[in-house]
Amino acid sequence: MTKFEYLAALEKALKSNGVRDCADILEEYAEHFDMKLADGFGEEEIAARLGAPKEIAAQFEATPSEQGGKVGNKIISAMGLVLADIIVGSLFLILYVWVVVLGVISLAVLGSGVMALIGQGVVLGVTLIPYMPLLSALLLGVMFLALAVLAAIGTEYCRLYTMQLFRIYARWHKAIWHGREGMLPIQKHPAIAPKKRRIMRGITLIALVLFIITLIAGLGSMILAAGSFEPWHVWNWFR
Repeated sequence: MTKFEYLAALEKALKSNGVRDCADILEEYAEHFDMKLADGFGEEEIAARLGAPKEIAAQFEATPSEQGGKVGNKIISAMGLVLADIIVGSLFLILYVWVVVLGVISLAVLGSGVMALIGQGVVLGVTLIPYMPLLSALLLGVMFLALAVLAAIGTEYCRLYTMQLFRIYARWHKAIWHGREGMLPIQKHPAIAPKKRRIMRGITLIALVLFIITLIAGLGSMILAAGSFEPWHVWNWFR
């Protein structure tokens, strides 16, 4: 059974059980198909793992929201959700700010690497990158670029996980508001296509190895050029 056929059968079964507002349920199962497809599963396999549409539709039969549940329960649910939204919303704000901060750090490190590669980094009379031999500057410039790549990938992973946490909370919020206990659980990890995951892992490994090598080589070249284990003192960086 394909995704389209499965969702069509599920919609028919839900309506036959008297579930008037079944759009949210269908959306959840469509999203589940999309996530599993991104992980490399086939539509037939996903449908088989979910089970028969009639069995799923039976979970939503005679739910309080579909029988015009008491107004008092709705009010209590609304008050609880508002309180949860305030608390969780603050936490999500912190997470999104953290993602932005990581992005800014990535750009700052990238700028440092570019400055080290193109010269001493003098902007408006201010020396951003202190003096060092050309070889050391090139090695440390590559090190900063590799570090910027690592920071950028870390930022992307934080963004994906923050968005996935938001989806999980939104799913729970919707289930509580509609009084549905049988909603399809959402996976904890974000859905990343296998090809994209392999590319990100490969880039991370290359950047990490390059960062370690250039860091050691850059510091070693600075020590040899200055004839001291504290080259920053020899070149008066902090004067």
